[in-house]
Amino acid sequence: MLTALTILIILTVSVLVHELAHYLNARSVGLPVRAFSVGMGPIIWRKQWRGTEWRISLIPLGGYVDLPGLAAEPNEQGELQYPAGGFAAKNLAQKLWILVGGVIANSILAVLLLALTITLNPNYRSLTANIPVSETGTVFADVIEGSAAEALGIEAGDIVLQMNGVDNPGRNELSQLVRESSRLELKLERNGAVINIATPWPLAPQATTDRPMLGVTLAPLEFESPPAISYGQALVESTTFFVRIVPESVRGFVRGFGQTFAGQRSEEIVGPVGIVGLFNQATKAGIVPVIFLAAIINFSLAIFNLLPIPSLDGGRMLLATIVAIRGRPFKPGQEEFIHFLGFVTIMAFIILMTFSEIGDLFRG
Repeated sequence: MLTALTILIILTVSVLVHELAHYLNARSVGLPVRAFSVGMGPIIWRKQWRGTEWRISLIPLGGYVDLPGLAAEPNEQGELQYPAGGFAAKNLAQKLWILVGGVIANSILAVLLLALTITLNPNYRSLTANIPVSETGTVFADVIEGSAAEALGIEAGDIVLQMNGVDNPGRNELSQLVRESSRLELKLERNGAVINIATPWPLAPQATTDRPMLGVTLAPLEFESPPAISYGQALVESTTFFVRIVPESVRGFVRGFGQTFAGQRSEEIVGPVGIVGLFNQATKAGIVPVIFLAAIINFSLAIFNLLPIPSLDGGRMLLATIVAIRGRPFKPGQEEFIHFLGFVTIMAFIILMTFSEIGDLFRG
């Protein structure tokens, strides 16, 4: 329930911020907005204010703005007619400004949230500023049931004093020794007592070439966080981080689209099932991981909407540019059909991603 509520709040706020930016940018260039809805579906409340009908709709997820002149509309005879006013009458710069508003708003919100994240928990600076978290020693935080570790008598909470002659090994050192050694010699501390374990490794002959698994969750014994910074410094660091990863994020979306439609599981993008799993983990971990995930969601929405796919903001910007270059609009209904094809493509992509993730769940 908490996970569902968290997803609902974050997605709704992210979409409303996106749509509010479209509204403000439209008003800034003199384009009236017919309606602004909080939520989707049937309207349950409405009020006229400043030339706009403000609505609350039944389904509390996201929202929308209704801009005049954005699409062809039927005339008195029921025939589609290219709009003469509204959005269609604006010049290219004004159209692009209206359309890019949502991307800018989600980007700004992403920066604000990420800055709050690294202000509250400087450990996230290991991601944003490439400042590693310094850690020493290793604790077996958890032992998997039926694993080699359980067979050896290792228990959750055991501190590794020595492994194969290496004193206080870090997690990477310990993992490397498990992968490469033919014998394990462990000295552990458990409730103040020293436990010695020596065994050939792996415990049983390997049937495959896969590396042997000890079956434990490793945690650092001690760690030192990156230095804390002010919120102002965090804003600069967050902006720099997002700007730096834009090219790779775009390439990741493109590769993800190609792999998904080719029937391959993409590791670079996350679908609905994966998002639910991430939110579930974040809500269990606390408020800071939730804020961090909200920042990433908003950044992803900004990048995704900027892609030149019809029905997305980027696709509308592309078609507006084509209309300006060719000097005449599309025939009534053509642009709407192109956006419909884009919408169908996006829905197919989401459905394929969902089925792929569900398949992963059944495969364990």
